[in-house]
Amino acid sequence: MKEKNSNDKQLIVKKINNGIVIDHIASGGSFYVLKALNIDENFPHSVFVAMNVPSKKLGRKDVLKIRNLRKDDLNLDVLGLLISGSNLVCIENYLVVHKEKIKTPKKAYGIIKCPGLSCITNLRENVKTEFDIIESNGKKEDIKLRCVYCDKMFDIHKHISLIV
Repeated sequence: MKEKNSNDKQLIVKKINNGIVIDHIASGGSFYVLKALNIDENFPHSVFVAMNVPSKKLGRKDVLKIRNLRKDDLNLDVLGLLISGSNLVCIENYLVVHKEKIKTPKKAYGIIKCPGLSCITNLRENVKTEFDIIESNGKKEDIKLRCVYCDKMFDIHKHISLIV
């Protein structure tokens, strides 16, 4: 009988030559990122999604590797609302060229439609949406948005289809 070596317990994923890696996403958060980036079966580049991977820091985490996507292709404010605290790593020619922690924005301007049907931003074309970001109990996973015009408060994770 052949002995297992220590590498049998590791998940081996091919390196990407160009693209981004988003690591330390709270478990289940990768779904929100894929929806926000409009990544589906028609996306032209390879996407690696690892969910519920063991993590010393989080217990369980998700990881995304997306080939040929650049930081400039991302809206970091949207990602900050969805997966604040995750790490964004930019890869070029198989090398890490940039690394940063995704941060929660202080406000959200023009990146989300207001779910309030009678909100002025839904009634007039030239009014840009603006939301205050509210963290419940200081937890980033409990982020709520409040429209400065109509005071409608909502959870971005339940209204992900409103991202523009």
